[in-house]
Amino acid sequence: MWLLLLLCWAVLATSSFSVEPEVGEGGGAFRLPEVTHETFIAYKVLEVFPRGRRVVITCHSPQAPPPVTYSLWGGQGTEVAKKVVKTADPASFSINVTLKSRPDLLTYSCQAASPEGAHSASTKLQMYWELWTKPVSQLQANFTLLDRGSGPRVEISCQVSSGSPPITYSLVGKDGTVHTQQRPNYGQPAKFTFALTNKSTRLQCQAENDISVQFSPFKLVPPGQLPQGAVVVLGSSLISIAAVTCWLLAQAWWTR
Repeated sequence: MWLLLLLCWAVLATSSFSVEPEVGEGGGAFRLPEVTHETFIAYKVLEVFPRGRRVVITCHSPQAPPPVTYSLWGGQGTEVAKKVVKTADPASFSINVTLKSRPDLLTYSCQAASPEGAHSASTKLQMYWELWTKPVSQLQANFTLLDRGSGPRVEISCQVSSGSPPITYSLVGKDGTVHTQQRPNYGQPAKFTFALTNKSTRLQCQAENDISVQFSPFKLVPPGQLPQGAVVVLGSSLISIAAVTCWLLAQAWWTR
């Protein structure tokens, strides 16, 4: 009996009531993963001036729980602005840039801080070359035929994938005639709509900024409805043919 009690006491003495960390594969302890949130930065040109631009920079960390504190940092490590967003929406910062600004002054980054203490920084955004010295590229032109109550029409949408603003879009004929022009907001397509005529024509889109010009391939636009005169002539011809046919049938019936 005493031997059994001594054995129990030895087991209790070597035991510990402290909780040890669980050991994973390779002998390492399990740890909770750190919470990280990816932060994105983007910009859009709002207004175009002869030697300047008004730009809005957006910072967004979609996975971060609100409220999120967004900080906009300049290229020289200075904090430009700070906003606290209590929703899942991005933070917007409006800035004015001029042609005299150095490239390093137009370099920005965002930092997002969540209530749980997680911090995330975006990649650096360099706007200098995008704003001032980027030619138009990858012009896309889409031709769509529309059949509405006012008659058949064609809608032409023209847009480049990139290029320094302002960008002027023109609708040009085969003979070089410029039919119409548009200068939409930066990042928006130009849309031309007109009624079809009785003749087919070839048209192309032209995109131009202060650096370069680009053309889309010519597209053949088919003719629309027949003109009224042709409809009248065609209707009269059909009536004449029907009258002659009826007269011949009547003659054949009476001769039986």
